[in-house]
Amino acid sequence: MIWWQSAAAVCRFELSVQRREPATVLYGLVFLLLTFAFVSSGTVELVADRGALPKLSPLAIALALGGLTAFGQVITTMITASALLRDRAWRTDQLLFTTPLSHSAWVVGRWLAALLTMGAVYSTLMVGVLAGAAALYFTQGSLSGDQLATNGSALSALDVIRRTVWAWTTITVPTTIAAATILVTVAVRTRHLLGVLSAALVLLFLWQGCEAIVRNTTDSASVWPVLASLADPFGTSALQVVTSSWSDAERAARLVPFVGLVGASRLTWLVLALGIGAMALRPMPYVVGRNESPAVGRVRGGGVRWFAAQPFFALTHFTLRWTWRERGWLIIATLGVLNVASHAFTAAPNIVADAAGVVALVREHARLFLILLATIYAGEILWRDVDERVVELINSTPIRSAQLVLSRLLGVMTAQLTLVMALAGVAWAARLLVGGAPSAPQVLAYGVLWLFVPFALWLMMSLTVHVLVGNKIIGHLLLIAGWVLAVAIDANGWAQSPWIRFADLAPLGAGQAAPVVLALQQAAWWCTVSALLLAFTVHRWRRVTSPR
Repeated sequence: MIWWQSAAAVCRFELSVQRREPATVLYGLVFLLLTFAFVSSGTVELVADRGALPKLSPLAIALALGGLTAFGQVITTMITASALLRDRAWRTDQLLFTTPLSHSAWVVGRWLAALLTMGAVYSTLMVGVLAGAAALYFTQGSLSGDQLATNGSALSALDVIRRTVWAWTTITVPTTIAAATILVTVAVRTRHLLGVLSAALVLLFLWQGCEAIVRNTTDSASVWPVLASLADPFGTSALQVVTSSWSDAERAARLVPFVGLVGASRLTWLVLALGIGAMALRPMPYVVGRNESPAVGRVRGGGVRWFAAQPFFALTHFTLRWTWRERGWLIIATLGVLNVASHAFTAAPNIVADAAGVVALVREHARLFLILLATIYAGEILWRDVDERVVELINSTPIRSAQLVLSRLLGVMTAQLTLVMALAGVAWAARLLVGGAPSAPQVLAYGVLWLFVPFALWLMMSLTVHVLVGNKIIGHLLLIAGWVLAVAIDANGWAQSPWIRFADLAPLGAGQAAPVVLALQQAAWWCTVSALLLAFTVHRWRRVTSPR
């Protein structure tokens, strides 16, 4: 087999693995929902200090896609790391390089597969913008208004498509290729996930530094903004420098030219990335190292041993450990924590002056991530046994359906409780660093009520939908469509009563007394509804998992 055929075979194999990964679909859903919510409603803001700049202006779309490309470095990291480190994780790397496959063909094949996977994932950015514009068109009758077009003039569908494709082609595509190539090289040379994560963090810190230089430089004749634009790995600094002298009308309607500083910054990083990528093609000695398999520890203590031996708690512990270690969960949780931390650092002091304000901020900026986790991992509770082909083995055990369902639910809920504590703790710590943090116990208590309880209810409702539908893909699609419909209903002011808005507790606000009693009453009501749904889920469980 010649070289290019070997690389193509490796690429096809890696694509087949990535295609079966549920996390790949999850990544795309994150981008799609973020851009959809940004365009169709005011619940998500992706462009800092946007002011009167229309959402569907070429500059706003380019800045939003560039910011999400930077924000998605965690996703880029995991896709590249999984592609290049999978053989090491499966302990087949030593066997692989005893075959005639060359090192360069292996690297190029994996690199191409990672790029194609990221191309599919990042293309959902365009889909989200276009879907959000379509939603606005159907609700308003036209794409007009100060937040959509200049001077209230309406946009055509062709205008929106042209602006979106231009921003994606000139910003997202070259940035993704450059970042992925650098991370692939780090993965090949270090063979450790920590090295890839460190490289991604360096890119993010460099981006933040370049953005700060551009924002804080007031001298129009200074060369520093230009140098910062060239050093910016994600291209948003160049967009701001090029458009800084434009009028409001130009910023709202004119396409940002690629020829010039924007193109120079992208080409600079592409050339740099390809130069770094050449290092990945150098052969490496694949010697057998020490055994890195996790050691099996002994359970000490009679009480702990008894606890672990009980089937219910053993299943709960297994589900909890699997959830914590699952790549998709880690990615979404990390994105949520980073998003909350960034907003907590930059929030005005009056917005987070008390515990209610801190939890309200976490609720606003982590809600989407919690909903995604509830939607995806409710399906995993039901369908993971089917995907792993052990469902018949599980059904042959004496474990009752109620025991199986409740233990798995408890495991996922425990994992989410730790995430809620992390979100609330990060927001509190961010306010502590900038001065004036509220009471930590109060923040955690409010976090449990306003963040964890709704998640638990969403999880049970999502599981009921999967059991009722009996199909994993259709269940995910119905739930995602339901959440999108809920955003549209909320944006139009419909169905405002919290007694019919599922798991939507009384709102929190900074400087206001927290409606604890009302929230507890609403939580009790929705817990009762969810208990009925859970009873139905348990009743139908065997019919779905054992259709015979």
